[in-house]
Amino acid sequence: MDETVQSPEPTYQPPAVVPAPTYAPTPQNGPKKGKKTVGLLFVVLAIILILGGVFYFLGKKGSSEDLEASPTPQERFTETGPTTEPSPSESPEAEVDKAKVKIMIQNGTGIAKEASYLSDKLKVLGYGDIDSSNAEKQDYTATTVTFSSKLASSVVSELTKELEKVYQDVNTTKSSSLTVDVKIITGLRKGATAKPAATTAASASPTATSKASATPSSTPSPTPTATN
Repeated sequence: MDETVQSPEPTYQPPAVVPAPTYAPTPQNGPKKGKKTVGLLFVVLAIILILGGVFYFLGKKGSSEDLEASPTPQERFTETGPTTEPSPSESPEAEVDKAKVKIMIQNGTGIAKEASYLSDKLKVLGYGDIDSSNAEKQDYTATTVTFSSKLASSVVSELTKELEKVYQDVNTTKSSSLTVDVKIITGLRKGATAKPAATTAASASPTATSKASATPSSTPSPTPTATN
């Protein structure tokens, strides 16, 4: 009887597992580097702040010096030429109604119609409230002007210039107790001379000489004879 030899069945063997290489963790310097970076940023920021403060201080000091050196109105050049801008500290003066400015004119020269003459000239300039009279004295040679301390500077300047055109000498003062806005005592106009003082010449009275020559002559009258 034939014996059949059976070959053993092949057994499955799984492939050998090769272990993966293991790497030992190396120490990282991340946290230390981060701290150094933050510290460097703080240093740079501090330097920037210091430099900014220095530049700001220098710029502020330079601007203050410029303001102190140039208090006058600044000039702005345009195509038509330089134009002057008013300083911010200067406020424009309110417009004055010259018709309401009270002016008293007194003739101080003794020359007739001097107060009326000046009154007419001021009316041409727009002044309407004017009172004319004679001064207590009539020997003024210089024109005396008293302005109220409350009067606008534009009116003071205009009247002073007008009076200096007309009169030989003009003296101006200011008063806080003036009852009017302007008081003017006229002096001599340019080219005029003082009025001579009136003189009274006493005429000598004639001496009358009376010569009385009384030489009476008496002639005896004839006596009548009585007749018996």
